[in-house]
Amino acid sequence: MKNKQATKETIEMVEVMIQHSDKGPSGFWVEDHEGCGNPQIFPEFAEGLKSGRLVFKEHYLCPWNKAVLYGEGNGDIHTGCYHSCSINDAKYLSSEMVKAVLCRFKKRLSSGQYEQLDHVRPLLTQDERVYIEKQKVKQQKQSELQCKKETAYKKKLAAPLLEKYQDNKDTTATILGSYGQNVMVQTEHGYLNFSPSGKVGIEGGESLTYNQYLDLQIQSLGKHRTGFELCYYGGGKFGAFRGEIQKISKGKVCFKRIYIQGMYSDGLFFENKEEHVWMDRMGFEEFCIGDCVEFYAEVYRYIKTGNGKCLDYALRNPEQIKKVEKYALPSDDALLKQDLDMMICETCPMSDYCIGFCVNQEWRKMMERDLFKAMKKTNDA
Repeated sequence: MKNKQATKETIEMVEVMIQHSDKGPSGFWVEDHEGCGNPQIFPEFAEGLKSGRLVFKEHYLCPWNKAVLYGEGNGDIHTGCYHSCSINDAKYLSSEMVKAVLCRFKKRLSSGQYEQLDHVRPLLTQDERVYIEKQKVKQQKQSELQCKKETAYKKKLAAPLLEKYQDNKDTTATILGSYGQNVMVQTEHGYLNFSPSGKVGIEGGESLTYNQYLDLQIQSLGKHRTGFELCYYGGGKFGAFRGEIQKISKGKVCFKRIYIQGMYSDGLFFENKEEHVWMDRMGFEEFCIGDCVEFYAEVYRYIKTGNGKCLDYALRNPEQIKKVEKYALPSDDALLKQDLDMMICETCPMSDYCIGFCVNQEWRKMMERDLFKAMKKTNDA
């Protein structure tokens, strides 16, 4: 009874799809940018795309299910369309072909051919399958041609950088792969921000061209404060800090060491440190050398001069400043173990089975021991 009602509702929706086949194929659900629902055919799907709310239309069977479209032996008809979907293949079909496939599906659905799903005949004809494959090849060639054009254009724009770093294949490959895109590339020594708008807000860098901005970042790798950089890119440019005042001079205050508490965009917390940090004294006037303070501050970027230009990170606009008791900063070993902890979790072969606790503790302990020894040996060398 339930299947009959679902079949009836599916047929009604397929009739709508047939009437609007010139707008392409549509499935039965959408959520944010995910899903297959076509708002040009079913306007209610527009809400899901706009708000990220799941919009789902009850149905018995989808014509774009891989097992339905290509027949028995393709996909798994019993896992549902989310896990066995070929609507992207259907999008290669012409509007006439989409209409023909949907009419064929409606006829089979109405005649009861899909009441038993153990043996399913292909919905596509051989000509339609060949057409899809030809369209895929055509699109692939167009994509390759477009990629070549974009690469040539990037090479032209980035020519000064490519020439400067021609002896470093990794750097030139990174430049060519990300030039002009709104992406962040993580390297061994820090981040490279390729966003054309990324240079906005750099103190002293108002006149930088895009190429100069990239060059400055490359030259600064390994020379800047990576702890503050983590806050800048991972914690929304703000962080919590603690430090002991070491010097006070000419309207400035120097912290012997700043202890950083930040949070990545995924909600995970991290700890780090930076040595010998200068800040404006504004906000710290009532404190003396030797005082330990806790505060929140904005991390900002600026161009440091001295031994050549360098893009670096510093703190400003401190808030909620308060004096705290003497504290013990995490040791270098403790911070190293923190980094290793994240690395081990990311590479653990059992990570998909963890539910709030480690299910692979023996392997974890072994990795902690071996990696810690290896990293300590490298750092001490």
